[in-house]
Amino acid sequence: MQRMTSVCRRLSSQVWSSLTMQTIAPNLSAFAASSSTTCKVRQKSTDAAEPKEEAQTTQQFSGHIPVEELEFSYSRSSGPGGQNVNKVSTKVEVRFHVPSASWIPQDIKSKLIELEHNRVTKEGYLVLTSDKTRKQMLNQADVMDKLRSIVFKAAAKPRGLTDQEIQLRDKRLAKSKEETLREKRQRSMKKQSRGSPSVGSV
Repeated sequence: MQRMTSVCRRLSSQVWSSLTMQTIAPNLSAFAASSSTTCKVRQKSTDAAEPKEEAQTTQQFSGHIPVEELEFSYSRSSGPGGQNVNKVSTKVEVRFHVPSASWIPQDIKSKLIELEHNRVTKEGYLVLTSDKTRKQMLNQADVMDKLRSIVFKAAAKPRGLTDQEIQLRDKRLAKSKEETLREKRQRSMKKQSRGSPSVGSV
């Protein structure tokens, strides 16, 4: 009797373990699949947010100037410069078409044309030259520095006044008003003195 009871217990435990594995295993695989899907969705959401930062930085001038979009020409420098001044083409001229320049934001282009209108041709080309030194390479570096400086100048936004500057401006305005009132009083007193009769004339 005891042997039969132990055999039944063993059979029941084996059946229960097999049923448990059949029931839990599919659930575990489904949970793993759902977890991996969630991770992929989160990764996509973070990747989609990256282009927003790129869109913000494209509206600023970084200082990089692509040389392939510029036109360089070289000529002989004028003025005193030694024996090579009329023999070697050391003067450097650079030009580029401002409206079609891909490396300058649109709002900076209009400001650049406004500030440098004397250097911009009717066709929209900005022309800069340099014959500062007797070396062509140094003059080319100098003209690139000039170009970078004027683009940065056009890209600069107006700075607001500080508290100290505002106080100084208010003081100057108040002083100017006081001087204006004082001058008016002096003129009115002169007019009154001219119009009023003196004691000897009566």
